[in-house]
Amino acid sequence: MTLRTIFERQRDIIDYSLQNMLRRWSKNTLILIIFIVLVFIVSSVLFINGSLTKEMMVTSMDLPDITVQRIKGGRQVNIQAPDALEIEKIPGVEAVEKRVWGYFYQETLQANFTIYGMDLDQLEKGEYNQIVDWKSYPDDIERNPDFRMIVGHGVLELLKNIEMDNTFLFFQPGWQQLISFDIIGTFRGETELQSNDMMILQIQGARKVLELPDNEFTDLAVFIPNPEEIDNIALKIQRLFPGLRTVTREQIKNSYASVFGWKSAFVLSSLLAGIFAFLILIWDKASGLSLEEKREIGILKAVGWDTALVLQVKFWEGLILSGISSVSGILLAYAFVYWLRAPGLKQIFIGWSTIYPSFRLTPDVDFKFLVLIITICVVPYLAVTIFPAWKAAITDPDVMIRNI
Repeated sequence: MTLRTIFERQRDIIDYSLQNMLRRWSKNTLILIIFIVLVFIVSSVLFINGSLTKEMMVTSMDLPDITVQRIKGGRQVNIQAPDALEIEKIPGVEAVEKRVWGYFYQETLQANFTIYGMDLDQLEKGEYNQIVDWKSYPDDIERNPDFRMIVGHGVLELLKNIEMDNTFLFFQPGWQQLISFDIIGTFRGETELQSNDMMILQIQGARKVLELPDNEFTDLAVFIPNPEEIDNIALKIQRLFPGLRTVTREQIKNSYASVFGWKSAFVLSSLLAGIFAFLILIWDKASGLSLEEKREIGILKAVGWDTALVLQVKFWEGLILSGISSVSGILLAYAFVYWLRAPGLKQIFIGWSTIYPSFRLTPDVDFKFLVLIITICVVPYLAVTIFPAWKAAITDPDVMIRNI
């Protein structure tokens, strides 16, 4: 038998299998829909988890090697300037950045802003200049250099609702007067995941808003040129300063990876009952041959079809249906996550907020995962379709035709 003959024979078998599936369109349509839903749910969760993990890995490259915090009574408190000077003297430490940051709740908007203090003069001259859209002001307008700020896109959209997109007024009940800040720029959309709820204030202005004394800081960012010394220096800091806590970049990355993995497992576990019910329904519909199907197999055997040929027909039926379901479910999940931004599902991983980032997830498709999904879907379904067909095919045709 030539290769061409084998190909033509398989083409005829596939054509007959498609006709069989169309004759039983109601049963196959139900299985197809359920199958697609299952693959869609699992694929969506794994796509989101993979993309957020990848985004976190990229973002973590900008984190300091070690973050140092002062802990008192189990809670983080301000750290003193002398601590930074002592840590800088430790061999292997390249630099120590004293950071000023915190949160400010705006009651009118019911939003919580992240406040970060930086030297905006250096910000305008450095690499951050490329990710900020700077506002232009007439030269005759006087601006206090200590009361300027750059905001995230989400913050700006909220401030437009209260007509404060040029100047924002900070206020707390205990303050004697408002603190006015000029908005001099906005972070661009590509930084939305990190900057959406952020306000970058000039350091002195940030201290005033956060009510932070001049000789105190929120925490310290320690930079170490040799990655192999990070853990040792972190231990040395803890030994020299028992009241300080150190968090390395790797610890933060592992924490986020664990959180995303836990949330993926939580979502799939929450849907476990529904998934199990769908699987039972698929098994019941696929494994149970109707009287018509048994009679058809009996007639095929009676007219000369052998068992192998009957099984090839059922094989192609199962392969076509499960293959279409798997590919359709994965493509729908891809569109849902990366085009529609996974509404409703993404919030489970990131959380809900008044200033919710509308960023697009970066596609992160692991082909090993796709092969695994297709294998898990196709192989079991082929088993539950071929086995009952094999039992019918080895039964006496007369018995099958008479349905005895």
